Amino acid sequence: MPTLDILEPALRWSGALRRKTSAHADFTQWLVQAVPQPVDATLIHGWYAELAGSAAAADAATIRRALRQLRDRVFYTLLARDIGGMAPLAEVVGAMSALADLAVGQAYRCVATDLAQVHGVPLDPATGRPQEMLILGMGKLGGEELNVSSDIDLIMLYGEEGETGGRRKISHHEFYGRLTQRMMPILSDLDAHGQVFRTDLRLRPDGDSGPLAWSLDALESYLVTQGREWERYAWLKARPISCTAFEGSDSTRQIAQFEALRTPFVYRKYFDFDALAALRALRERIRQDWQRRALARNGVDTTHNIKLGDGGIREIEFVVQLTQLIRGGRMPSLQQRNLLEALARQKDAGIVSSDDARRLEEAYIFLRRTEHMLQYREDEQTHLLPADPQLRAGLAAAMGMQAQEFEAALQQHRGFVAQLFRNAFRTAGMGDDESACKSTSADGGDLGTHIRSELGASSSTLDQRLESLLDSHRIRSLPETSRRRLEALLPAAISAAARTSHPEQAALRLFDLIEQVAQRSAYLALLAEYPETLARLARLVAASPWASQYLGHYPLLLDSLIEWRSLLEPPDFGQIAQQMRTDLDACVLPNGRPDIEQQMNMMRDVQRQVSFQLLAQDLEGVLSVEKLADQLSALADMLLAETVHRVWPLVQRRGAAPQPLAPPKFAVIAYGKLGGKEIGYASDLDLVFVFDDSREDATEIYAKLGQRMSTWLSTMTSSGRLYEVDLRLRPDGEAGLLAVSLDAFSQYQFKHAWAWEHQALTRARYAVGDAEVGRRFEQIRREVLLLPRDPQELKHEVQAMRDKISAGHPNHSTEFDLKHDRGGMVDVEFVTQYLVLSQACRHPELLDNLGNITLLRLAAQAGLVDSELAAGAADAYRVFRKLQHELRLQGAEKARVPADSLGAARATVRRLWQAVIGD
Repeated sequence: MPTLDILEPALRWSGALRRKTSAHADFTQWLVQAVPQPVDATLIHGWYAELAGSAAAADAATIRRALRQLRDRVFYTLLARDIGGMAPLAEVVGAMSALADLAVGQAYRCVATDLAQVHGVPLDPATGRPQEMLILGMGKLGGEELNVSSDIDLIMLYGEEGETGGRRKISHHEFYGRLTQRMMPILSDLDAHGQVFRTDLRLRPDGDSGPLAWSLDALESYLVTQGREWERYAWLKARPISCTAFEGSDSTRQIAQFEALRTPFVYRKYFDFDALAALRALRERIRQDWQRRALARNGVDTTHNIKLGDGGIREIEFVVQLTQLIRGGRMPSLQQRNLLEALARQKDAGIVSSDDARRLEEAYIFLRRTEHMLQYREDEQTHLLPADPQLRAGLAAAMGMQAQEFEAALQQHRGFVAQLFRNAFRTAGMGDDESACKSTSADGGDLGTHIRSELGASSSTLDQRLESLLDSHRIRSLPETSRRRLEALLPAAISAAARTSHPEQAALRLFDLIEQVAQRSAYLALLAEYPETLARLARLVAASPWASQYLGHYPLLLDSLIEWRSLLEPPDFGQIAQQMRTDLDACVLPNGRPDIEQQMNMMRDVQRQVSFQLLAQDLEGVLSVEKLADQLSALADMLLAETVHRVWPLVQRRGAAPQPLAPPKFAVIAYGKLGGKEIGYASDLDLVFVFDDSREDATEIYAKLGQRMSTWLSTMTSSGRLYEVDLRLRPDGEAGLLAVSLDAFSQYQFKHAWAWEHQALTRARYAVGDAEVGRRFEQIRREVLLLPRDPQELKHEVQAMRDKISAGHPNHSTEFDLKHDRGGMVDVEFVTQYLVLSQACRHPELLDNLGNITLLRLAAQAGLVDSELAAGAADAYRVFRKLQHELRLQGAEKARVPADSLGAARATVRRLWQAVIGD
């Protein structure tokens, strides 16, 4: 049995506990028995039932008394457990939040029931069911991280307007206003039993001047027309508290309606760079707020306040919530109300380093525990560290530390937090805090003069393009703020273009891009206020018109340029896939089902962002063509795997008994460029779907899976198309099933496939899906490619197919087509395919899908091709691929070069063809 000794550490520190136990011996005995048990919501509800008796029979006076007594039980039990080292921070803040939820719910039930007896129950006009009030916990209550002596911030909402049906009818607006007014004394009034929580309603729209309760329609109108940036910060934690007074009510629809308003207001898919200035101003307010208060208190040292002072709790909250506001719209996994959960998700997403996240979490827990110790002392809302050395030593002891140890830890944590707070925008990925928002605009007077001074000569093309830009409807219809921003941006853009390798082309492409994004003021703000981003953009568009067009189609990518250092790092596909899956799992509708459209858009956004990351590295010369193709192929494989994962549940029979869904016995086979891991930025995907499943409906279900996958990949959504998909290489082509069993695939390949289909099979590989199905496919592929073939007959088949390719891609120009003309890339590819089909039975090392250059080397080592000729043809193929890629980046529709160029390379490829296949 626990004894009074269990309270000894707490009694040494807390005067409030000493007074309570001295005056109430019965409470002391109760507390001694209660302290060993962790405090959670279930325990708190049990205590309340003991204190209030029958909830149905309890009147307002009984509820008031029971809630205040309950608050004492929770507060003093947590006090003793926390100081005694038995309660972690999560228990303390969770218990206080559960107490607040219960208190608000009981106060609401009591008042709403009394009001309904007089005025009638407000009904939801849409359903005819009783309409409850929607009570939001804001701030720390919303995040379920309430401190032990905190105010609670509430906002009162209701669904539909209407009129009650009782003997004294009143409007819903008046009913909920009265309800709110009468609830407050139950929670906040101080009486002989104390109080439950001080309650603050000032975070509601229009603050003290607004109505006490707002309809959801009125809230929507307010957020759309008047919602300010600091309110996004406040609404981030808004959480509906479960409150029920009327039998038969259901608040599901109202909660879903509320979340549909809150989420896009707080978390924006296209981050508004206009908001950065407001968020920086909020940071300055946080910096200055306590300083102003300190001056009013006769020069109190700001370091004494662990909440508002430098390196305090408020600064930790700003660092974490800033990242949520900036990135949460595109990464739903970051949309967490609880601070430590949000920080963990940011660490998992790689936004905050593991070390910074760990240190920030440790600082937060240390400072919050210190805050609680200060409040336990006299049960008062304070955040001031004592100046008296003896009291500081007592505080340290309450924390379980020596005085010097406590002071050193306090200094270390606050120093780290203060530094991170100063660099909050850099941590969130919004550039350098010191340089951001410094305008680089030149004098926007005479742009023509500025062009001549920067570019050195007059350009009629540039002058005309500038004139057409300024005269375009998009520019003329800009609001005044955007117009001023554009006037600052244009000279800066000209100056940035002048510092590139192709100034005039860069300026023209910047003008095109500016016109495309001008209606989105956020992008004008980004380019005008981040000079380094504008300079990087100018280099990119100067290097590649295709890159310029890509950014014009997907301006969402522009803010990636801020994070240039991470943009040039190799993509970590494991981490990207894990984060994407976490974010996709968070895309759910109010009914709990997956939000398919949002998931499809998110996958497209991931594809664009990683492709742009690779494009930036490509244009900076970081990647070879071969390495780029490997990375783009890995990206496609990752997205194909996730598509299978998302689509499989959607093709199951409706009404089937709910049970864990077994993974599909299904694999995606990549052919062509993806099969050889040689795809480019805009390549189609040649795919074949195979399965190996004995279930009766296997053919039907996997055909549906293949169809749904094709739709998921190729449908044009608001974020574009993921990939164009070509399924014609499956058995029997367009006449065949969308997904075939491995047995049917094997039978077709051995008995019915044409030689050109076996040529295609040389480039095929298992990409994603069930590993065993993939292994069996690879086994079938090997067996098919190992079949003995008549070399001469195969040569005729390959020659005939080569002639069909030439006929299908006629070149009527005088230029050389790198891919399709004789002596080009297709000749090399056909030679390697012939070598695999004709020689793999004697040289199985040719079977692995290793790419054309490697296959030529292996063929030379096997004595099938002259070594010097094979090396020369491989070099030629490498040059052709590099040139083809460069021409694509320059916007060329066809990869063609002057006829008198590359003569030696073309001749080498022709010799290879003659040596291996001949005419």
